[in-house]
Amino acid sequence: MRTKIVKWLEVFVESVNYIIINYALSNMAFLFKHNLLYILFFASEIWIMGSYWKKVCELTKNKMAAAVFLIGCFLIHIGMIYFVGHISGAIIPFRG
Repeated sequence: MRTKIVKWLEVFVESVNYIIINYALSNMAFLFKHNLLYILFFASEIWIMGSYWKKVCELTKNKMAAAVFLIGCFLIHIGMIYFVGHISGAIIPFRG
């Protein structure tokens, strides 16, 4: 019973980390949308998504549950971008 609670707590922590990291990467990708660095941040988002799915699949021992968690967290991430917004700013180079 105790190990089951620990596993679900770990799934919760992994989910929160996934949402926060993907939100930050999305903001960075948006800031670099006219730069080649956009590819780096977008690829990082995809890599984090695969890593999250693999970890949740490991913890739950169920691919369907992992997919449901991934879809749910992705929807929360998209909701945060829509309702909270993105970081607005400009990229300013260092002066030499």
